[in-house]
Amino acid sequence: MKFLIGLGNPGLEYRSTKHNIGFSVVKELAKENKIKIKEKRYSALIGAGKVAREDVLLVLPQTYMNRSGDIVGDFVRNEIKNLDDLIIICDDINLKLGRVRLKKQGSAGGHKGLESIIAELGRDDFPRLRVGIATEVHKGDITRYVLAPFKRRERKNVSHVISLAQDALSFWIEKGMEKAMSKFNIKKAATS
Repeated sequence: MKFLIGLGNPGLEYRSTKHNIGFSVVKELAKENKIKIKEKRYSALIGAGKVAREDVLLVLPQTYMNRSGDIVGDFVRNEIKNLDDLIIICDDINLKLGRVRLKKQGSAGGHKGLESIIAELGRDDFPRLRVGIATEVHKGDITRYVLAPFKRRERKNVSHVISLAQDALSFWIEKGMEKAMSKFNIKKAATS
């Protein structure tokens, strides 16, 4: 079984923010594969089903972003035997909107959700799919930027990158991380 954990903040006020693109990717993947995300476990909403003919558990943590490690830690301690079966889906302020990047491991890169997971697990060698949200150059505190919704003119690119992220996740499930990285880390979603 593969565990796909999308990072975001719960609550209507965060639903369409840039920081919640991890949630958006997992929700669209669920919709595409007719998986209902409604069961509650470990302070998360989950849905079981199949993606690319593989059993998956889609997970949306219901703690805030900076406590994502709580839920991931619970899954790793109780259900995930091999970290290669886990992938974290999150936003990346350092990646342009329209790009995705798969990684086998790495630092948090300033992402509070990844920082929380690394601190909880005591390691950074877990797969992740970073989804680009950058639409302009940022300096200083980026909180207001990541907690704002995308602008209307950016929505088409958001739809494309969510679709690209779904394709990357399905390919990762079928072919593994190395092949998925080779194929998707150079791709760019179609732009308007």
